[in-house]
Amino acid sequence: MDEKLTDYLFDLRGFLVLEAAIEQQDLDAMNSWVDDQAEYVEQPWDASSDEPQRRWIGHIETHRYGNHDGVNFQNIVEGGPVFEKMIDHPAWIELVRKYVNPINRLSIHENLLNVRGRGGHIYMHSGGHSPICYQTFRQRNTGEWAVGQINVLMALEDIGPGDGPTVVVPGSHKATEFHPRLDVELEPRREMPGGTAFAMEEVYLKAGDALFFTDGISHGSAERTNDGHRRTALYRYSPRYIRSRFNYALSDALRARLTPARLEILDPIEQRRPPELNMERT
Repeated sequence: MDEKLTDYLFDLRGFLVLEAAIEQQDLDAMNSWVDDQAEYVEQPWDASSDEPQRRWIGHIETHRYGNHDGVNFQNIVEGGPVFEKMIDHPAWIELVRKYVNPINRLSIHENLLNVRGRGGHIYMHSGGHSPICYQTFRQRNTGEWAVGQINVLMALEDIGPGDGPTVVVPGSHKATEFHPRLDVELEPRREMPGGTAFAMEEVYLKAGDALFFTDGISHGSAERTNDGHRRTALYRYSPRYIRSRFNYALSDALRARLTPARLEILDPIEQRRPPELNMERT
């Protein structure tokens, strides 16, 4: 698509669909990783204690946002080379840099792989009214972009009607009024599928497509009514000054493997110490 048209649509709607962004061999590798984690999909929580605890697969942590969103494999960049490749994937990384703005450089605020079964969904959230720094969206007439967070959601399998697709309210990243669903208190709202909210539109994806959107757009997901599981990976990019969401430390093995460009995104602000302390560490 022409660059000016891409910019116009992203500015207008708050999202883009990047078709056939991911090669089949990479899809196969990510799906193979999911297949190997069947135990964690069925039982993501350690129920041996009075309060179920999250489980770990090496440096990857099981997690969820609510009662219905399935299992998130957080810190999925530790899952192997194919997930490292997604850090600066050529299908989207230059668009991310452009819209966050090169002057801000990049960090990955959160990276995860989600598996969601029948009945699963995520509630409606975000919108242009939000004061949260990473949900800001500004595009001056001079052409200078400043987007607080870009989400890249990768479809590992086809996501169509009944599969629990992501839903968005196009243009809501610039809204100043609260969406009616956001007048509902958080805990009751968590139980409501995002697809039932006013003005939501379902976004269907083919395996290998990526949904590229500002976190400031009102979004969620419809309830999955089909059998099986929805499989997606999600990387959230922000300016380098925004800390990672769950403060995972990079494993030594991953740090050693990363290219300098990928390391700069995952660990964008190097800690500084007095020279004598650096000497003590060596």
